[in-house]
Amino acid sequence: MYKEITKEDLKERLKLPTDYKVDACFIYGGWNEANRRGFLKTLEKRNYKIEKLSYKFLKPITSVLVGKKRIWFMMEYGGARLSEYIHFASMLGSRKNIVVGTCGALKKGMDTLSVLVPTFSHSTESSCRMYDKNNKDCIFLPDKKLTKNLIAKLENKLNVYHGPMVTCQGMMGETWEDILEWSRQGFYGVEMECSTVFSVSKHFKVPSAGVLIIADNLIEKETVESKSYNSRRRKIKEIKKEVFKIVSDMVLE
Repeated sequence: MYKEITKEDLKERLKLPTDYKVDACFIYGGWNEANRRGFLKTLEKRNYKIEKLSYKFLKPITSVLVGKKRIWFMMEYGGARLSEYIHFASMLGSRKNIVVGTCGALKKGMDTLSVLVPTFSHSTESSCRMYDKNNKDCIFLPDKKLTKNLIAKLENKLNVYHGPMVTCQGMMGETWEDILEWSRQGFYGVEMECSTVFSVSKHFKVPSAGVLIIADNLIEKETVESKSYNSRRRKIKEIKKEVFKIVSDMVLE
């Protein structure tokens, strides 16, 4: 079946040259096109080139050449298509996959103008379980070394939390009871992409890590619709800009 497709088969199906190679992936968990422009803006001082991908399914991916390195930037909301893109990139040689996004805090007192780096992500999403069917606890781990390196770079600029996440890809189905239970279990935040990135990356033995900008504090009944959130939008944009710069530098190392 599909999981048995070889790297050579994949290149042929995706209309890629036989020597085609991806060096790293920058994933943004979101939908706003401004985030793609934000990623490219971090490369303004570098001599970069956007590479056209002819296969229609790959159109949402921005393939960027910087020197001899090829970075795939993908902007995905949830895990279905994301799992396939991470699968492709990992098969094509990616040496690190880093996901950036936003999350809702599940721990009282967390500073919402901070970032959260996951120690692990708990999920029951099929995009994760298909890559690790023996993982009964549905706990998906990032790479320790890459995560440690990411934290060290972030701490120079931002306030950083480091703790467990829960990945839920049905945000509109979340209830107050869900928030209370996740908080009781000790999760620091909830988001939509980390477990997918961690599970597929681990399957291919590719180091992965994540950093989430804390957008709101759900356990304190603050959502993106709250007045307090709207008053912080500008500061959140500044944090995102700094995170994009740090992660862009890391994927190019």
